[in-house]
Amino acid sequence: MKKILLETSFSKIYMIVMIIITLLILGGYFSYAMFTVTKEKENAISIVTGNLTYGLLIDGEEGNTLNIPAKTTREFTITLSNPNNRKARFNFYYLYNLPNGINVGYIIAEGINIPPKETGINLEQSGSSGSSNTYKINVTNTSSSGLTITLGVEVGLDYNDLNLPSDGHLFEEYKMPVSDVVLTNLGDDGNTYNDGEDTFITVSTIL
Repeated sequence: MKKILLETSFSKIYMIVMIIITLLILGGYFSYAMFTVTKEKENAISIVTGNLTYGLLIDGEEGNTLNIPAKTTREFTITLSNPNNRKARFNFYYLYNLPNGINVGYIIAEGINIPPKETGINLEQSGSSGSSNTYKINVTNTSSSGLTITLGVEVGLDYNDLNLPSDGHLFEEYKMPVSDVVLTNLGDDGNTYNDGEDTFITVSTIL
């Protein structure tokens, strides 16, 4: 009788142990499955950035270059828009270092936006208010040859900061060179100019 009881107790213990092991295995399997689904969802979200696009108009036409003839100052109207069906983050900039004799920057005016910082700005989804911004970019080319400035655009999810590429440069406010102000805005006596804040004086030197 005692032997039978021991065998029965052992069988119960064995069954309990097997049940516990089975539960542990099932728990590990479902935990891994949940983790895999979560990672797949995260990857699916990150893939969305590859499908985001942008709209860039220069003086009303699609393009990404500013062409400035020699000895010329030109103003460009740039429209950056979000053509996607969700809010997204955008930035635009010019590529490569500019040669000597080139002065470029944005113009502050009523109803005109200031270009975004490196982290970018959010634009609403296509067709809604706030889905596009308009900028004024002024370029002075004092060199003896024409110049083409290439623009770049970054786009990403609205909650992720953007980063400039290594050859990208943000636009700063346009400042006319002092030499240009003096030479093109001479006063009545031919050698002074006062812009309301500073007085510039040109000096003629006889060699």
